Amino acid sequence: MITISKGRLRGKVMLPPSKSMSIRVLAAIFLAGRDTLLRGAWPKDGTQVCEDVQAAYRVVRSVGSQFVKEDIWPNAAPPGRDHSRRQLDCGESALALRMFAPILALSSYIYCLRGRTTLITRPIDFVIEGLRELGCWCESLNTLPTLSIIENLKETGRWEPRDSSLSLSRPILLVQGPLRGGKYQVNAGGSSQFLSGLLMALPLAEKDSILEVEHLASQPYIDLTLNVMESFGVRATHDNYKVFHIPGRQTYRARKIAVEGDWSGGANFIVGATLFGDLRIGPLWKNSLQADKAILEAIGKAGGSWAWGTANQLKVYKSDSLQGFSFDAQKCPDLFPPLVALAVHCKGTTSIHGIDRLFHKESNRALALLEEYSRVGANIRLEGNNMVVEGGVLPGGASTSARGDNRIAMSLAIAALGAEKPIEIEGKHTVSKSFPDFWVELEKVTRPEQ
Repeated sequence: MITISKGRLRGKVMLPPSKSMSIRVLAAIFLAGRDTLLRGAWPKDGTQVCEDVQAAYRVVRSVGSQFVKEDIWPNAAPPGRDHSRRQLDCGESALALRMFAPILALSSYIYCLRGRTTLITRPIDFVIEGLRELGCWCESLNTLPTLSIIENLKETGRWEPRDSSLSLSRPILLVQGPLRGGKYQVNAGGSSQFLSGLLMALPLAEKDSILEVEHLASQPYIDLTLNVMESFGVRATHDNYKVFHIPGRQTYRARKIAVEGDWSGGANFIVGATLFGDLRIGPLWKNSLQADKAILEAIGKAGGSWAWGTANQLKVYKSDSLQGFSFDAQKCPDLFPPLVALAVHCKGTTSIHGIDRLFHKESNRALALLEEYSRVGANIRLEGNNMVVEGGVLPGGASTSARGDNRIAMSLAIAALGAEKPIEIEGKHTVSKSFPDFWVELEKVTRPEQ
């Protein structure tokens, strides 16, 4: 539990490396089969990356750099190989699970993807159906008799669990390829993460591939995926994001790569600075492809202002006359929590479009935002596919819960800085999923209201 009282902000905020970019880069390193030097926002010792990035790193390290050489062409695998490496813990990262499933399906070996807490309840039906459509074997361990499958794998010698640390996670998905390439249809309406995994995997398939994509919900994340692939010497083209052409038998080439700072985490401090004081926030790239860079558009619509400084620093200034605004968050659903924190302090009505993208996050994020903000006196309602916020004075003076959702914890913390009475937030630990040092950075730049 943490209590946040009214305060103002001033100083400099250091952001973690971008989660969405880091996991894609780790997947590319994995497919390159060689070590790569990471620069930019990536910490030198890797200790301050968030839990989701750590989960992707565990997957990469568990399988090892020999994946490309041995698993895709299993006849080259030496006898007596340690098959326990094929149990992979994705932690709570839906991106790691959904992206690495098609990548691991390049192999003719069976891999088991495991997960913890909130990940166990996240939708994976489209992953299973998608891989089956591509000719792979894929089963959910949430619906199959887990113990009988495990025993069968032990008997066949394909899977020998030896790592006691895996007891912290639960088996979720079994995948087996090989993914050979070809022409397929993909529904990306629920999430683009599986499509990103396919785009990264198919360049290593035997055949060229064509993906006909329906209902793409998150185009910016696909742009980010294609950009990372290009950085590693792999190409794929598309016809207005509806048809993707991926040549097969390509090679990922290891190289130095700069990892950006995280716009998702930065959005909270950008909102905070707009409301409560001036901040320098970085490192953030002006030409970033991250979807949540759209927070600047939202701030502008509300009447906020910012300027680019040196060394990838964004200067955000306090604005005294913020007004309600309309914003489409369909392509950047992770912005909903900080946008609500902004809207409750803006005069007038704010309408945020795209709540259908919030129902299968770490929480039912639409309902969680409505209920938790209502506890502290905010006037919020759901209308169709919109969240409508009547802004003004936020009373505060109540206890709230993060609902196991890191982004709700950060949103409530920023909003509390302008509440009339202190707000208690249960679940402060959840921020480690995406921004481990959030509370440290917030305390560093917060000054008590005089």
